[in-house]
Amino acid sequence: MSSIGVLVGFYGYLFPGNINLMVVHLYASKQYRLLCQMLVLIAVFESLYCATVLYSLQALQKQTSWYQVIEVLSYGMILLMGIWMLFESKTSTKAASNNTVYRGLLSVIVHPQQIPFWLVAGVLLNATLRFSDGWKNLLSFVGFNAIGTVLVMLCYMLLGSKLIQYFKLNLTQINKVMGSLYVLLALYHIISLISNFKS
Repeated sequence: MSSIGVLVGFYGYLFPGNINLMVVHLYASKQYRLLCQMLVLIAVFESLYCATVLYSLQALQKQTSWYQVIEVLSYGMILLMGIWMLFESKTSTKAASNNTVYRGLLSVIVHPQQIPFWLVAGVLLNATLRFSDGWKNLLSFVGFNAIGTVLVMLCYMLLGSKLIQYFKLNLTQINKVMGSLYVLLALYHIISLISNFKS
């Protein structure tokens, strides 16, 4: 039953973000050694976030104030990433390339969105998989989840680089579009949080 982790890992990175864009960029620019290192790093940090949140699921559920702080930090980070993407240098493609890798790496390591994601996934899956029963169930699920994460990255590498070549898109254009979406998404959620807090 832990094999459902493959689907959860795949779904968790299905939607485009800095990490996916970094992977596509590294593959398209043939930086295979760095790409392999990043894939290992993504799987390791994904597994750390997953295992930590699922292991401490019951304690985290009781701490609603912590959850709200994590939520605010998540949207703040998305807003900052969006602003960074919108206002980076238009002239230097090398700078855009480096910034894509830096943002991807930062998103792998400092990824507060992982905590709410794993809280929700943990609550939904805990009844069936019983993570609190022992390390075997938890580690098995974490392993399968890492496989799903790597699989979705492979899909992004192959399909994403083909789409970029087909539409003749450059990194700066992609960053502008994604940056705009990030800023709009973050502002919407921050305004929603403020209005909920006032009421």
